[in-house]
Amino acid sequence: MLNLNREFLIGEFKRAFKVESREGTPLERLFKLMFKSRMIDGLLTANREGTPILAKDEKEVEINRLNRFFGVNKLLKTAIQKHRLNKLAIFGPSCLIDGLNKAQYFGIGCNWAKTAVALKVGLLCLGSTTKEAAEAEMLEITGRRLTPVKSYIDGGKLITETAEGEEVELEPAVHHYYSNTACRYCLNLCAKGSDLTYVPLKGEKEALFIVRSERGWRTLAQVQQKFPGELLFKPENGELDRISALLKEKMLHNVAEIIERVELGLPVPKWSDNKLRKFYRAWNSVENREEEVF
Repeated sequence: MLNLNREFLIGEFKRAFKVESREGTPLERLFKLMFKSRMIDGLLTANREGTPILAKDEKEVEINRLNRFFGVNKLLKTAIQKHRLNKLAIFGPSCLIDGLNKAQYFGIGCNWAKTAVALKVGLLCLGSTTKEAAEAEMLEITGRRLTPVKSYIDGGKLITETAEGEEVELEPAVHHYYSNTACRYCLNLCAKGSDLTYVPLKGEKEALFIVRSERGWRTLAQVQQKFPGELLFKPENGELDRISALLKEKMLHNVAEIIERVELGLPVPKWSDNKLRKFYRAWNSVENREEEVF
């Protein structure tokens, strides 16, 4: 039986901070400062249009505001073998991080992936949507055609900001219906397996950082030491409890969907492949994932 408590929903972590950036979003600022200090030589993520990008300097840093990260991992081999990058940062939701961990563990696609990644940042994700699905969701909720431009968590609620200047709350039950199919079976909404989990908040310059690994902790400490005042870290003030309640509500929909497919004898995406099951067993059996495996 799954115990949908905070430990399961959010996973193990060292500390959680509310972060304020002097300029831009906290995560974009973090990546730019890491480029500036040569802590990384490349960034794999998706830009604001949702297109996978390989940024090779701080001027190219850009992150997607709407949780659209399709196809980012396909650039991993290009980054390592063509561009000879060996200090990569990677940002995306848990499916992207899980795919990266699988590539590192099995050496799939690129054997050098194990040593070439300097930082893995996961996104707290309640289900990704295509552009068309997101616009259809806005139409169902508001009765009007609106264009989503940004999503974030505010007071334990999932909010979408539109180009028309409106803030629309997304109910988990409705958002579940419009999410991509594989997102409806995910049990890792908070990107366990990353060094940091990033939670965008309402303010453009505010976010929540959940520090999971020694490498994540060390990275933030080095950035703070080299660039004091660029990122201001404060203790999270009950935000994790509110987020846990939201995650639990979404997780109940996902579990119900899984049970329904199992009862019908249908395969569940991600779990039907024997190698992937072996990977998850190995992944879950390692006590210190960051240092001992990757």
